[in-house]
Amino acid sequence: MTQNGTGKNQIEEAIEVAAEAHQGQYRKGTDTPYITHPYAVGLILMEAGCTEAVIIAGILHDTVEDTDLTLEFIRERFGEDIANIVDGCSENKALRWRARKTERIEALKTASPEICTVTCADKLHNLRTIISEYDLIGDAVWDRFHGGVEDQAWYYRSILGAIADRDTTLQKRVECATLTTHDNSARATSDTKNTAPDTSAAPETPAAVNAVNPQLLRQFQQAVAYLFQGRTL
Repeated sequence: MTQNGTGKNQIEEAIEVAAEAHQGQYRKGTDTPYITHPYAVGLILMEAGCTEAVIIAGILHDTVEDTDLTLEFIRERFGEDIANIVDGCSENKALRWRARKTERIEALKTASPEICTVTCADKLHNLRTIISEYDLIGDAVWDRFHGGVEDQAWYYRSILGAIADRDTTLQKRVECATLTTHDNSARATSDTKNTAPDTSAAPETPAAVNAVNPQLLRQFQQAVAYLFQGRTL
């Protein structure tokens, strides 16, 4: 793990920064310290085998949106890549609820795989928390959230759809590029008298690099299905 000048690794530093930034905040409608959420997101990302940068961004993902911490601070302390992920996970709180949620949903359709992966972990932990509370108090849990179950179902389904569509579109592009490359190679071979087999390495496709973490996407899908199954909106 990357260490700073104090001997701490950057994940430890991110935990300390997030704890200080979220001090005094609580999870919606509960007396649970808010910091438990970014910690849990970091653990989910770690368990999914994500990179150190993605784990750190997960721990810090709500700091710019919900605290006095600035994106410039994140950039200076943790670097451009982590700052970009945090920025991509931050909502514009100046907008009304539906407008800012819609803005984020649209942005996810073309966002980086790192932003989408942190978003999956973030929403997965939110849904797990709601599920555990729902099992205790039933539909009363929705009183804590904007618009109740209807708006929340729209929100989580839309996020899932945006990320899933992003990956589907990417996969189609990769398949198309692969077929085009194959066809071009076949034509080139047929046009030459050299019948020796082509032993050059095939070009790498961007699928592995650009895909959202499949484990987290699958878990997110399962949580959305479990909580909102049968609700037609």
